[in-house]
Amino acid sequence: MENRKKYRLGDIEEIISEMEFEDRCDEIVEIDDDLQLVISGWYVVVPSLSLTLRAGVACAFDEEAGMFMPDFDVTVLYEYELTADKWIYYEQDGFTVTLANWLNGRLPISNIETLECYLVIPDTED
Repeated sequence: MENRKKYRLGDIEEIISEMEFEDRCDEIVEIDDDLQLVISGWYVVVPSLSLTLRAGVACAFDEEAGMFMPDFDVTVLYEYELTADKWIYYEQDGFTVTLANWLNGRLPISNIETLECYLVIPDTED
C-alpha cells in the first residue's frame, strides 16, 4: 500500500521541502563509471504527461576517497514505470524547470506549474 496525495506541480517542491521522509528507500542509478544518481524512494506522478519525477543527488567518483561522493541535486524523469534503468532524462534543476526543459517549449511553464500531480510515498513496512 502507498500514500498518495494530490497537488499542483508548481506547489509540490515547496510542500516536499517541508516534509520529513523517514526510512525512505533510495535507489542507485548508474550513469557511467564516474557518475551515479541516488534517487528518492518517493516520487511525483504527472498523469496528463504519463511521467514520473523523482528527486535525487548526483554522486561523482572521488579518486582520493575511492568512492562516490554527493555532488549536486537532480530531478530525474521516468515514464510511468519506475525501473531504475528506464529513466529518460535528468538535470540539475527543480521539477518545473526540468520538465519545461525536457518538453522543449511544447508546453509553457505557466501551464506546467498548474499540472495536476500526485506525491506518492510508498509504505516502508514489509
